[in-house]
Amino acid sequence: MKIVSKSLVILGLSIGTLLTSCSEEEILEDLTGGCIAINAIENYSAALDRYGNDPSVENCESLKAASIAYLSALDDCPLIEDADLEEALRDASETNCED
Repeated sequence: MKIVSKSLVILGLSIGTLLTSCSEEEILEDLTGGCIAINAIENYSAALDRYGNDPSVENCESLKAASIAYLSALDDCPLIEDADLEEALRDASETNCED
């Protein structure tokens, strides 16, 4: 599933950075200029966990929506390339949960 692999890279960088510091807010500010909402990361992570434990169509749709919301939160982040973000959003939007 392309949506998972591309989004995992972005999420992994974010979470990896969070784990090495005292303050989530400071890390997010340093990493993105404050343009990522913590709740978007938490919602994506929760949806990914649910899908990993139960890869149902419903959980896939939830992961798809959380991925789009998370990627959309990255839209104005200075460290994210627009072309990469557009491709990830396109892949997320085109994810077929019926397969």
